[in-house]
Amino acid sequence: MVTMKELSDFPRPKILVSRCLEFDNVRYNGQVIHSQIVRDLEPIVDFIKVCPEVEIGLGVPREPIRIVKEKGNYRLVQPKTGRDVTREMDNFTDNFLSRLEDVDGFIFKSGSPTIGIRNIKVYSGETMAPVVERGSGFFTKKILDKYAGYPMEEDDRLRNYRIRHHFLTQLYTFADFRHVKDSGLSDGILNFNKKNAFLFSFYNDSIYRKMCDLVENARNGTGDDIIPAYETLLKELMQKPGDLESKAAIAQDIISSFDSSMSLPEKEFFKQHLQNYLEMRIDEDALTEVLRLYVHRYDAENLDNYTILYPYPDVLRMPGDSKRDKDYWSENK
Repeated sequence: MVTMKELSDFPRPKILVSRCLEFDNVRYNGQVIHSQIVRDLEPIVDFIKVCPEVEIGLGVPREPIRIVKEKGNYRLVQPKTGRDVTREMDNFTDNFLSRLEDVDGFIFKSGSPTIGIRNIKVYSGETMAPVVERGSGFFTKKILDKYAGYPMEEDDRLRNYRIRHHFLTQLYTFADFRHVKDSGLSDGILNFNKKNAFLFSFYNDSIYRKMCDLVENARNGTGDDIIPAYETLLKELMQKPGDLESKAAIAQDIISSFDSSMSLPEKEFFKQHLQNYLEMRIDEDALTEVLRLYVHRYDAENLDNYTILYPYPDVLRMPGDSKRDKDYWSENK
């Protein structure tokens, strides 16, 4: 009997998230920010919530703060009150990171001088001063240093389909790898590397070959503990997904593994379907659905080896355009 992958087949990720995203009214103006991805994830992940500005006692509501660069030094100040909270923020961040348990990813509020990831304004002075550069928030900068290579995004960018899909793929891969590390089982890394073969080859085949070499050395007993080196390569591999041609090549590899069982019409259909994908007449989801169909028909017993088709639970797939199926021909439209 063919079965789809269930929610229970996936790990439960741990995510550090900005408290103001869906959870608490802790923004400087007392608001809470809507975030669809946080709402979608909330029932099936473990969130660790943080608002650095509230944690150092700035309160809600509060006067805005900004990053100031003077004589090469960066400070975090509250222009309206003249308060300098640089030391408080540094101390809080260091203490927080020293206590932070293992996490698999991060979702932060964009534009925040403390928790924003990119494009944060840095001013030349406290008031009436121009922006001299842009960078990361005070809190996030240390997160980026300690957790380089981890899935990390801002709420507004996660409205984009491709960014969201890549982030979730990273997130669930890292969560699965955390379980591999925690298990301490010698064959854990071997199984992890095998079941992600198509996915990792799509992301970066040359790096994946290096990962396979590490695993092979461990299998032959010629290598030391490979987890640290393997994890370094995993972070490098998953920084950027492959392109359209790479996805098409992997799709062909998947089909090739059982095409001897396919009928000629099925082969011709897939060939045309793949060409439509390469010509951008259909999207990635359409290609994935056809691949899923063939895998379930011809290789269902090895479903775990197709993480490229099931990188995360289907409940997290981005909804389509709500107006797509709207009846524009009814009398009231």
